[in-house]
Amino acid sequence: MRKLFPLILCVLLPLLGNAQEDGKGIIDAQRPTLTESYSIVVPNLLQFENGLDYFDDISDASFNTFLRGSVTKRIELRASTDYKALNTVGAKFVVMNPDKTAFGIGTSFIYNRDLVNNVNDFRLAMSRSFEKFFITYNIGHIENFYNIFLVGTAISDQFNYFIEYYNDKFLNRVHTGLTWIPHRDIQLDINGGWMDSETWYAGLGVSFRIR
Repeated sequence: MRKLFPLILCVLLPLLGNAQEDGKGIIDAQRPTLTESYSIVVPNLLQFENGLDYFDDISDASFNTFLRGSVTKRIELRASTDYKALNTVGAKFVVMNPDKTAFGIGTSFIYNRDLVNNVNDFRLAMSRSFEKFFITYNIGHIENFYNIFLVGTAISDQFNYFIEYYNDKFLNRVHTGLTWIPHRDIQLDINGGWMDSETWYAGLGVSFRIR
């Protein structure tokens, strides 16, 4: 594992632009959280969010990639795959930036189409940052309504910790994790949780963006 991360960095760094210097800021990945923040990828960049997850109930691991790219400052297109099928395609629309509201809440509408099960996911994502922590709330519908609430905090300039709770008609889920940004265009993460206090899962991820 020690040799893996340096190898990933060596491969990716030549592909990464000077994003911070030209106004592109720092990578803002949606993984590994279940919630989605209001924000989208900066235009003219492609973002790849990759994860390896293990689920105790099926004793199996799966690899997945979430591809994101914005066509305007308010519209993002996305697709995800587990390399067995193209699982979902969708779009995200920024409804309100936090600096445009009295309470500093950013809001987006998200639509994802599950191509495997032929179902739609409609979601409203809201985010609010405070001095020492941030919160995100999602409400959505996939055949039934669900809620997700997240609280996170910055441990340092590079590390963030979060914990979140998912609830729908059939499932309760607690999820937590840690993210590390060693380079402005790369994020590494470790995460895990429990579903109905019976099944546990864990995962590792690497996200990066390129021009």
